[in-house]
Amino acid sequence: MREPAVKTETEHVSPAELGWRFGIGTALIAGGYIAWTLIPVVIATDLEPALKAALTGLFGATPFLTKLLAVVIMGRPAYTFLKKNVHNFIRRRTGRSDASDQA
Repeated sequence: MREPAVKTETEHVSPAELGWRFGIGTALIAGGYIAWTLIPVVIATDLEPALKAALTGLFGATPFLTKLLAVVIMGRPAYTFLKKNVHNFIRRRTGRSDASDQA
């Protein structure tokens, strides 16, 4: 019997195995959200309205675009590792447990 090409379960990945790609991908994701802070700066400038609109749209779409690029650079296992750890951190900070998610 053949194994499926895409595994449905996430494989365990240790931080040591992630390497430099993980760092670059994480920086891209963080940088994408930091780009949102530039939108008020662009609006406050004396640029042409068309250029303001283009830059505002670009900075507004940056988080989505950097996430896509980060997944390409990091690879699926590293992105899943990051996502799982961020969700676990948020659950611990908000006091939610896995049992409350299933209810």
